[in-house]
Amino acid sequence: MLPSLFDVVRVLKSLTTRMARPFLGENPLWQRSYHEHVIRNEEDYRQIWEYIDTNPARWAEDRYYGE
Repeated sequence: MLPSLFDVVRVLKSLTTRMARPFLGENPLWQRSYHEHVIRNEEDYRQIWEYIDTNPARWAEDRYYGE
């Protein structure tokens, strides 16, 4: 049985975190509460691309911008 995408990502994050500890100490390597999303079709791809493409223009509107 093949591992799920969730399992592969979990192992990747775990291994890279352990490898980075000597350099980062206890500082986090991965963003917490991050939501992975599998791009399933062309519409998914377009929506995600639009979000990524227009996101920098919205930074000033973010409540955490400039902190």
